[in-house]
Amino acid sequence: MNIKDMTLEQKIGQMIMAGFPSGRLDDHIKEIIQKYHIGNIILFARNVNGKVDLANLNRSIQEYEIENTSIPAFISIDQEGGMVTRIYEGATFMPGNMAVAAGGSLEAAYKEGRIAGEELRALGINVNIAPVLDVNNNPENPVIGVRSYGDDPEKVAGFGSNYIRGLEKGQVVATAKHFPGHGDTSIDSHLSLPVVNYSMERLQKIELYPFKEAISAGVDAIMTAHILFTAIENRKIPATLSYKVLTNLLRESMGFKGIIMTDCMEMKAISTYFGTSKAAVMAVKAGADIICISHTLSLQIESCNAIKEAVLNGEIAEKRIDESVDRIINMKRKYNLFENPYPDMQKVDKMVGCADHREFAKSISSRSITLVKDRKGLVPVKYKRIVSISTEPAALTGADDTIIKKET
Repeated sequence: MNIKDMTLEQKIGQMIMAGFPSGRLDDHIKEIIQKYHIGNIILFARNVNGKVDLANLNRSIQEYEIENTSIPAFISIDQEGGMVTRIYEGATFMPGNMAVAAGGSLEAAYKEGRIAGEELRALGINVNIAPVLDVNNNPENPVIGVRSYGDDPEKVAGFGSNYIRGLEKGQVVATAKHFPGHGDTSIDSHLSLPVVNYSMERLQKIELYPFKEAISAGVDAIMTAHILFTAIENRKIPATLSYKVLTNLLRESMGFKGIIMTDCMEMKAISTYFGTSKAAVMAVKAGADIICISHTLSLQIESCNAIKEAVLNGEIAEKRIDESVDRIINMKRKYNLFENPYPDMQKVDKMVGCADHREFAKSISSRSITLVKDRKGLVPVKYKRIVSISTEPAALTGADDTIIKKET
């Protein structure tokens, strides 16, 4: 596909990542692909009904995408491991980042990434919105917590970079998040707009360090944070909408050449303060390549139309659109999507969730057990029988949608 042969609408469609409500090729996804040329899909727990159904869904998405746009889709998911895991049934459930780091093995982080990549690609998923590279040095952080590798930027960088190498070895695009860093906030950007007031010197040493190392490790995508960093941006706008953050800092200063992807533009930090479609235009102007709108059909359509209008009225140069589309299509070529976009049902049957993979995940969990305090000398436990009391699982952060799936 040559960009010169694409219409403006087709190019804008390549810059949108959209979610849909069901586990089948429904009217929602058909409309956004057929009428708006959407080139990127994001899956949630609501779309997943076991590994075979998921693979069949992804095949049907790609067939419909190629039939209507001639370009294979990026099909993405947040399969971080631990508390943010969309695929529970059939695939290997990996421990979260903090558990991996507690085990102390960089090799395990690499192998976890490789296994995740192999399983996702077999299922027809070619982008994992992971790993989390936020340095979790604020105990009051309501959204990151154990999703992080810890509070040491060097540890976060080391484990994250190894996971990235493993995931990309498995032929899945790794997406480091949430740039420039969501670790030291006390507000969840799903609910409001967090503000970070630290100096640039501090940001370089802590928040930005894991992302610098990820770029050196070859990460191909970075997801932005809906957070205001006052040391970088003097206007009251989050990183996602800031030219100073996305272009001056990430592209020019840090030398990132891959895909810049926004976090969901329906999150309250964006929708409450700016509105989703207006913010979509602002994000493109700031330097974002892919605009993620995870849920609402009307907002997906409005955002496509808003970006188109911004190009037609001269607010956004079409050359700016072409730059992003060129990056996106070249990345799809790099991951062989034009040659092999479909699930591999033989691997789905025999490799996804296999005993060897599950045993490896169990070994990470075993190594992660950490004694924090033992003030009364109760360890090792002398009792032969131990009672465990727990409630039904709940969504612990705005990033966890598993409880939503159960309720719908």
